[in-house]
Amino acid sequence: MVFSKLPAPIGKPPETHYIFTTLNRFFMLLSRFPPRFAFWILCLLVFVIIQTVDRIALMGWVSVTHPGSFPLLLLTLPVGLLDDTAMGVVLGLPFLAGMYLFASLLRRPAFRVASHALFYGMLALLVFIEVAQFVFWNEFDSRPNGIAYYYLIFPHEVVGNIRESFDLRPVFPLIAAAAAALYWPLRHRLSAALGAKILPGEGRQSLKHGAAYLVVALALLHFGPLMMGGRDRVINEVAINAQHSLLRAALTNDSEYAGLYPSLPAGEAVTMTRAMVAQDNTRPLAHRGGLWRHVDNGQMAKRLNVVLVMQESFGSIYVDDLDNQSGESISPALTGLGQKGLFFTNVYATGTRTVRGLEAVLNSFPPIPGISTSRRSGSKGMNSLPFLLNDLGYETAFLYGGRGIFDNMGAYWNSIGFNNVWDIGDIEDQGFTTSWGVADEYLFTEAIRRMDEFAKDEAMNETTKNKPFFLGLLTVSNHRPYTYPEGRIDKDPAAMRRQNAATYADWAFGDFIERSRGHLWFEDTVFIFVGDHGPRIYGAAQVPVPSYRVPLLFYAPKHIAPERNTALGTIMSLGPTLLGLLGVSYDSPFFGVDLRRVEDGKGRVIMSHNYKIAYGDGKDVAVLVPSGDTRGYTMEPGPGDLVSSTVDPAALKKAIAITQTAHAMFYEQRYHDLAGGGASLAGVP
Repeated sequence: MVFSKLPAPIGKPPETHYIFTTLNRFFMLLSRFPPRFAFWILCLLVFVIIQTVDRIALMGWVSVTHPGSFPLLLLTLPVGLLDDTAMGVVLGLPFLAGMYLFASLLRRPAFRVASHALFYGMLALLVFIEVAQFVFWNEFDSRPNGIAYYYLIFPHEVVGNIRESFDLRPVFPLIAAAAAALYWPLRHRLSAALGAKILPGEGRQSLKHGAAYLVVALALLHFGPLMMGGRDRVINEVAINAQHSLLRAALTNDSEYAGLYPSLPAGEAVTMTRAMVAQDNTRPLAHRGGLWRHVDNGQMAKRLNVVLVMQESFGSIYVDDLDNQSGESISPALTGLGQKGLFFTNVYATGTRTVRGLEAVLNSFPPIPGISTSRRSGSKGMNSLPFLLNDLGYETAFLYGGRGIFDNMGAYWNSIGFNNVWDIGDIEDQGFTTSWGVADEYLFTEAIRRMDEFAKDEAMNETTKNKPFFLGLLTVSNHRPYTYPEGRIDKDPAAMRRQNAATYADWAFGDFIERSRGHLWFEDTVFIFVGDHGPRIYGAAQVPVPSYRVPLLFYAPKHIAPERNTALGTIMSLGPTLLGLLGVSYDSPFFGVDLRRVEDGKGRVIMSHNYKIAYGDGKDVAVLVPSGDTRGYTMEPGPGDLVSSTVDPAALKKAIAITQTAHAMFYEQRYHDLAGGGASLAGVP
């Protein structure tokens, strides 16, 4: 027998004796199975035990950060046990199949050594994931999700970010030691399993059992977490394991809508969405259908330059006179500029990643289930702010402080109308870099150089004289590892604090504005500052709306009067608001609106978290979840958490209408056609 009886625990207390007795019974039970199948079951047990230990640790963590949650957390143990077993079966079946399909090879010495090395590597990877998920939880209050999944696709940024953020020298030896501690007692059983003879029909029978287990496992993975039945996002995250969360992210990155989410008749959904984007200066374009409308901003268009600064992870939680409750000043520059510009205080991002922010700001498009449209193959030619400004004769360009290949962003910018796309490889002075790219101040230095070139070319060429430019910028400094050049602010970059990096990002933007004042183009330029998303997700709601709030500032002292606007809206409305400020009339299917024209009580927000979509109107929030499930909350604009409630029918219908309509317009290519439309300086369609 491969599994022999354990020796009796002589002189041990009753509790220890009970443990050894249980182990003896377990190994006796395993001895009834063929050695390979028995070893697979043993590995499954090890996997479940490790996941359970991790879950108990997370329960302790969450019980401290979410007081009063312990009773619900206890329910995660049985639900998690089912989830862990199911995930272990799914992950372990290839290993089981390999032991049978390549049995003859695995008996050879070289392949036996390779099998042991592979097994040790798998154990090390398991330990690494279990450790890494706690770091991820600290950052995102969640198991590894779509953010982690997409980061894994880009090892240059991710591996560099990890190396710069953490001292890994003591970590990897500990992981290696932990993996060795798991490998050592299992090594003989692996050798015995690989060397054992296969009885007639054994392989077919074992694989047949494995296939049956797989069917049950997949059912558990789908329905098991639903057993929680709760509205608390954090509790639900504890119930599943990291591997399940990553698998779910991989499988739902391009989710369909029909059949997974509640729906409305197509005509009704479009009619409701059209009403949501209608304002006092719009009229529908019946011949174009859908959301196409003419927006009349008058006949006094301004040919102003536009500089759009999308600030990485800069949520309102960093803004001193909004949601900053840290007790330290973080945004003195933005706060000061906000008093001299048009500052929107109740604007929300549409997602948790930069690509979601790009889709919202540049395409005025809402989140649809799964990944951002900027990463989908159908994004080429989507209606966008740069397309419209190109029609007005603008020179358009985007400058990114990192690598344009990351998250498909460079290809996306090229596909939606930017004449030029530059990234870190095009920046002359890279005085300070991290794995994500150049420090913000060097990005802004390059931006000033590029704008000087635009202005010089216009002055020298009569055909392009007075041709304005639109320059988009995406920063990277406000991102882990949270380091920046020394001597810029009175906070130590070596501390690698999130708040310190945000203060540096604020300083760099303020410095950019001050340096720009000495250039001829400054007085005729609109500077826009917007956070692409918040720094982290916090709160128990399925989609924690307050953590999505970001600042939005339009700054042009000569052209835009100071105002603090409290209209509720999303960053999807940045483009329509800018075009309104410029006095540009245009045809558009944009989902955003001019925030200055939002009537009291008529604002709305829409956002995604993984595969969930939330719609809020300032009072009620409805959350769409796959399989037709919906959740309801009440909200009040600001940093306060959502309050669980019954689903408001009106908010729910609007959530369905806008998401269903956006999904259909994207996949039917009805958001991509600019022919017959465009922008007009004269206010004529």
